[in-house]
Amino acid sequence: MYSSNCIKRSQGFTIFLFFILLNCVACNEHATVDKKAAVSLKEDSLALVNMIHVREQAMIDKNLEVALEQFSEQATWINSQGYYFEGKKHLREFHSMLSANDSLDYYYEAGNPKIRLIDHENALAYYGWKMFWFKKEFPLDTTFREIGLMTLTAQKAENNWRWIAVTNQHTPWFYQDITPVQME
Repeated sequence: MYSSNCIKRSQGFTIFLFFILLNCVACNEHATVDKKAAVSLKEDSLALVNMIHVREQAMIDKNLEVALEQFSEQATWINSQGYYFEGKKHLREFHSMLSANDSLDYYYEAGNPKIRLIDHENALAYYGWKMFWFKKEFPLDTTFREIGLMTLTAQKAENNWRWIAVTNQHTPWFYQDITPVQME
């Protein structure tokens, strides 16, 4: 009887150890998956930040094609005056108005982006912007100051991010960084 109890305890202990080891393996696999997911999220965030920097430089250089290649064909845009543009063709027309003005030119700057990854295929990006318009014949004379906040929705397909929707709004001041408001 004593040896029978020892055997049962030994078998029970072996089963207990088996489940602990199985749980450790599962935890280790889960940790590996979490590390891979964290690396993927970091890479996605960096890719979206880079897209914003490329867009900023394209706006400064007035390089319409570089600015537009980031958009999906069905992208939508609501500009700071509330006009709605649908499809890349209409986004091209809108951007052409900005860069092909006969008498006005602009100075453009974007703030530091804030990226919010919703999941592995969807994200939101926010950044402050300013566009100071001046007459081409008097570059030092700013005639109109636009300052605002850009909200972009991105979607990842075939391992490439594309902007699918943009909402642009005026704000009273330029946000170099986007930080949450702390209410007391």
